[in-house]
Amino acid sequence: MEKTETANNKVLNHNEKKKISLYSVGVNLVLSLIKIVGGMISGSAALTADGVHSLSDLAASLSVYVGIVISNKKSDLFPHGLYKVENLVALVSAFAIFFAGYEIAKDVLFGEAEPIKNLPVAIGVIGITVLITYLYSRWEKQKAIELNSPSLLADAEHIKTDFYTALVVLVGVLGQYFGYPIVEKIAVVVVVYFIFHSGFEILKEAIKVLLDASLDHETMDNIREILKEEPKVKEVLHITGRNAGSFKFVQLDLSLDTDSLKEAHALAHDIESRIKAQMPFVEKVVVHYQ
Repeated sequence: MEKTETANNKVLNHNEKKKISLYSVGVNLVLSLIKIVGGMISGSAALTADGVHSLSDLAASLSVYVGIVISNKKSDLFPHGLYKVENLVALVSAFAIFFAGYEIAKDVLFGEAEPIKNLPVAIGVIGITVLITYLYSRWEKQKAIELNSPSLLADAEHIKTDFYTALVVLVGVLGQYFGYPIVEKIAVVVVVYFIFHSGFEILKEAIKVLLDASLDHETMDNIREILKEEPKVKEVLHITGRNAGSFKFVQLDLSLDTDSLKEAHALAHDIESRIKAQMPFVEKVVVHYQ
């Protein structure tokens, strides 16, 4: 019964991640279209360029969707699962964020200034972009944390770069219109810093998981607290673990207060069940005892 419930939760988790990643594809498609059309009507080269940049965001969101689908596939060649595909996608998204920052800096700092033909259209499109990217990136980040999905978290950060980009374009449009193009160049330096910082955090977390870094301290402490509640656990000899995609894998070395092999086996099974019940996204617990 417990295994069936766990399997059902995994299916629901995976389906929810696929649905959210498809939402991201739709959001980036809409953003790219309104920016390109708005840029052509208003005469804003920065807005048109930002629309073209959103097409790369669209490609990144598609890669997130593909990564989530692949991560749930089963294969005899990968007995521990393909969960880390999500982390690989997060790694690719981090480099996409770096590239976005580079493109923004290059276009604004070294590009030619263009006159604005239709200010209301440009500001209207930018306003819509700011609203969509701000609200959606916050919502996707919240869902990514709930689902413990590194690829969705990376995608949320990637979409948030569009929010920053829109602010840069807004400053640039107003600066150009009122005859102060230097304002755009100052704003872009600040924005690019935040973009690269987001990319670095995603890159760091993805590399840690891919290199099988240990579980975070909070998770390890929670496991110790659960073990303290079991009077038959004499000593916790060692706790190790790793992440893979949305899931955690835990290995315990315990000294148990029993001479019965049958009782020790039952205790190990009970400890595994309690850890899985109290801690979300724990895929497997291996208990070694003596």
